[in-house]
Amino acid sequence: MNYYHVRIGVRKTKNKLASAAKLGLAFSGAIVALSVTGIASAAAPTTPTSYTPGDCGGKQIVNVTYQLTNDTDSGFFGNWATDSLMRSVKVFDLGSGTYCATINDTGSFVTSGPNSPQNGTPLAAGINGVINGGYVTNVFTATLSGTSPYATHGNLGTFDATAAHPSFLSYFDNASAINWTQPTWGWTYHTARNGNWVNASSGNFGDISNN
Repeated sequence: MNYYHVRIGVRKTKNKLASAAKLGLAFSGAIVALSVTGIASAAAPTTPTSYTPGDCGGKQIVNVTYQLTNDTDSGFFGNWATDSLMRSVKVFDLGSGTYCATINDTGSFVTSGPNSPQNGTPLAAGINGVINGGYVTNVFTATLSGTSPYATHGNLGTFDATAAHPSFLSYFDNASAINWTQPTWGWTYHTARNGNWVNASSGNFGDISNN
């Protein structure tokens, strides 16, 4: 995914905040704890559920969605898939010039190969799956823009990830100077027959592979 979707276990900037709870991912009705090293404490899950970041507090001032196409996805061994996402962006005003944001993604992916995202095994192109996840930012200091090209509420339309597209930073002046991070993030990838992969700030688990 990415302008903020670096999912290489190091963050995908894809993003963090104060009251965000530690990531817990449900698998087939059971909770599997993920260690910071990415080693699961239970047997491999069959079907991961989505990771959905909650609101980060304050007064909501932006609530938009948009379709994002051609979003290149990266793993531990380079790019491995292309995503098509419905992205939700919410921005919250915490007062005194501080803000936070939450991003939620749902959609699909198709593998491009050549290597699987977690283990780097050979991966064929053309494997389809579904993806969901997102992130919560830290609390950051910024100045709201009075000239953002994007509406603050509603559906913004469809954008190509390889070209200019919205982000929560689109609503602030001097966005490149904003000191923001994403301490809590996670995405789950699910296929019918080629495995599941969890890539999250709490750890990584599984893989997408050839049969």
